[in-house]
Amino acid sequence: MEAAGALATAGAVAAAIETGDPGKPAEGGCLNCGAELGGARYCGNCGQSARPHRTLGGLVGEFLASLWNFDTKAWRTLPLLLFRPGTLTRSYVYGKRVRYISPLAAFLLSIFLMFFAFSTVEIPQNARDRTDIAATAEDLAEAREEVAQARAELERARTNPDPDQPAGLEVRLAEGAVRIAEDQVDRLERQLAREAERQAAGEAAREESETQSPDAAAPAATTPATPAAETPTPSAEDEGVNVGVSINGQPVSEDSTWQEELREAVDRGDVEVNMGHPALNARALETLRNPDLALSRIQEAASKFSFLLAPLSLPFIALLFLWKRGVTLYDHMAYALYGLAFAALLFSGVVLLGKIPFLNWATGWLLLTLPVHMYFHIGGAYALGWFSALWRTFFMLIFAVIVASIFFTMVIILGLVG
Repeated sequence: MEAAGALATAGAVAAAIETGDPGKPAEGGCLNCGAELGGARYCGNCGQSARPHRTLGGLVGEFLASLWNFDTKAWRTLPLLLFRPGTLTRSYVYGKRVRYISPLAAFLLSIFLMFFAFSTVEIPQNARDRTDIAATAEDLAEAREEVAQARAELERARTNPDPDQPAGLEVRLAEGAVRIAEDQVDRLERQLAREAERQAAGEAAREESETQSPDAAAPAATTPATPAAETPTPSAEDEGVNVGVSINGQPVSEDSTWQEELREAVDRGDVEVNMGHPALNARALETLRNPDLALSRIQEAASKFSFLLAPLSLPFIALLFLWKRGVTLYDHMAYALYGLAFAALLFSGVVLLGKIPFLNWATGWLLLTLPVHMYFHIGGAYALGWFSALWRTFFMLIFAVIVASIFFTMVIILGLVG
């Protein structure tokens, strides 16, 4: 409901940006300024509609007309945005604006449509969905190999130091590498232990449910019950796993959620936050103790501050055209807004297609259209040759990653500390 409300809000803002209420021809004076209409649909003095409506249906119709403008703007803008973005941006920049949805309105609609699509994605609740014992065991084996290599390098540095290096430098560096590798092994061992305990608890629960099933009821009536403490359960040791760590002294349940694990990790002090100030660190940790609240705040911050994507992109775009004459910051902003609008529509399509079983295979290929679209967009918008558009596209992709990293870092900080 919040996402739908945000989408409606974006539509209202976009409708306010675009002109609406086409009006009807009328005689007499304008209701706003009193100027003579002379059968026109709009006042030639103030521009108001000749006969504005006063019905609820008219209000809804005005909203839809100004939002989509089915007869002209939407159907002229959307195909160009998808297939000829350079033509759309260049036409709008050089004055052909009445027939197209403005860059800001297109950006608002598409970005909130993207958040609406993302709101339909279900977040896994069971912690087992996020962990895999086999994968963790493989990572642990690699980490142990790295420890062995680090120790061998330390031994070589002690016995045969490089004479060209300062005395003791190689040994100190090798000792640091050993400590880092050992810390990684220790972390993976704790993680594997928790996963093994979770699996053992799940198998024990399944065995208990089988012993209490109707098929097992008759034997149970004639056979003395085995105490629960004596019931053998699969352990991590049986699989070659050294179990010695649990959460608060208790094995993690099969049904434990990622929210519970994160809350426990914060309470144990396993989560460290460094935002440059103790008060901010404490506030972020307090928010993380309620993971659902933290996630909600981060999503809200991303929605609220999504408009910053365009100004964040502006310096990077301008950097690519420092020596090109006749290009202004307005051109760059129009390019950025239309480009972000397409990206938002693309991500919305990826999310929605991923929910269709026989079409989810196409989502990965769909993402490949982003650099292709960027190439044709930048080439057409700035009237570039193929080579100029190609190398600028390469750097634009790098800049897009930088801008996205800055934006999401900012959003996470704002979400956690408010």
